[in-house]
Amino acid sequence: MVFKKVKTGKYIVPIQTDNTPNTIGRISKSEKCNKITLWLISILGFFFSILLVSILSAQTLLVKHVLFWRIDNGSSSVYENVGNVVSCYYNTPNPINVSQLTPSSIHPHLCTHINIAFAQIRNNQIYLEDSQLDVIPDIVKLKTYNPDLKVLLSVGGAGNNDGFSKMVIDHASRKVFIKSIKYMLRNYSLDGIDLDWEFPAVKGYQNNLRKRERQHFSQLLREIRTEYIREKRNYLLTVAVAAPQIIVDVAYDVDQINMYVDYANIMTYDFHTYTKFTPFTGLNSPLYARPEEQLYLATLNINYTVQMYKDKGLDPRKIVVGIPTYGHTFALVNANNAKVGSPASGFGTLGNLGFVNYPDICMFLSEFHDTIIKQDPDAKVPFLYKESEWVSYENADSVVAKAKYITENKLRGAMIYSLNADDYDGTCDKLSGSIKFPLSTTVRNTLNQNPTLEMN
Repeated sequence: MVFKKVKTGKYIVPIQTDNTPNTIGRISKSEKCNKITLWLISILGFFFSILLVSILSAQTLLVKHVLFWRIDNGSSSVYENVGNVVSCYYNTPNPINVSQLTPSSIHPHLCTHINIAFAQIRNNQIYLEDSQLDVIPDIVKLKTYNPDLKVLLSVGGAGNNDGFSKMVIDHASRKVFIKSIKYMLRNYSLDGIDLDWEFPAVKGYQNNLRKRERQHFSQLLREIRTEYIREKRNYLLTVAVAAPQIIVDVAYDVDQINMYVDYANIMTYDFHTYTKFTPFTGLNSPLYARPEEQLYLATLNINYTVQMYKDKGLDPRKIVVGIPTYGHTFALVNANNAKVGSPASGFGTLGNLGFVNYPDICMFLSEFHDTIIKQDPDAKVPFLYKESEWVSYENADSVVAKAKYITENKLRGAMIYSLNADDYDGTCDKLSGSIKFPLSTTVRNTLNQNPTLEMN
């Protein structure tokens, strides 16, 4: 049955008819065209399938290359079964102050990685003062005595983060920054770059442009890694990241960090400092929560932070736990109320703005023999007080507990912040005898299976 168009007045309407056209044994031109079209589509589809499979295979190889970019070169990739990382930050000396830690005083086997801190970002490029540039060759020279030592340049740090926001804003500015990275690594014989942006998207979060900093930071990591791969260079890419979850949730795509960095130095310290919003004593770097701590306060410790990062997708073998060599001071409101969480009126007299280095704590203990020292059994860290002075700090027991935690949880290693705040002269008889870098050395020896390193 077919339809025929019949004109009825001024309208043309289709009607049914029983007259079937004689098509047996004949193929119309349109049908020939349809067959040719189908034939061409089949051929094109075949070649397109081959092309698609090739692209997917190439992408798979690229992904594998990204994930295992360092194994073929026999380097200390996180995907290899190698020893623990001891990543030490070294703050370059201030030319005005002559009494400072110099590179020649650093034992070449104390750390597996040394991060030279801190470079700035100016005009979308890495910027270092002349005095900082002068120090780099002296640090790199330590590799003469320890060829396995890795030296990285750390960019950013607290107070040096303004350049990041302008630099990450688009591909062109990031490209300028990456070019400056390559220049520094190549011309100063460095092993990698460490990015310490404190913190993406946190400052001015209500600004839409600021909100995209999280995405831009991920893009920066991907572009740096891609450039390493493109040039077939065995450079390291590491980051220093925040510990509190309220910052992590805003600042980072943890899955992207996991994909592109060799490891992440988690800044698991400064959990408690004196501010007008937190006018009470607290522990700088507690390993675990105390029973009295609930809700938000119960999240301010190393164990919670590590588990949180693991839940967000960070490979445990990329987690490097921060261990401070400095403490925090508080001025007690009531000298008779010296518990953790007691009211405080400000910073203590030790150190500067609440920060106090390990040797200064030792000197205080040597001078005031009636100072009371307590070790919190739950947080696994000590604190001391005398009259209105209250100090949270680290000692040999607390850093051993943290190093053992790292080993037991099969994490990547420890980050020391910093070598400068440790007792690098070995003058702290009261707490650690005459050993140089006592806290850093204790961490290193606890993590390392090799013979104990003597730092006399």
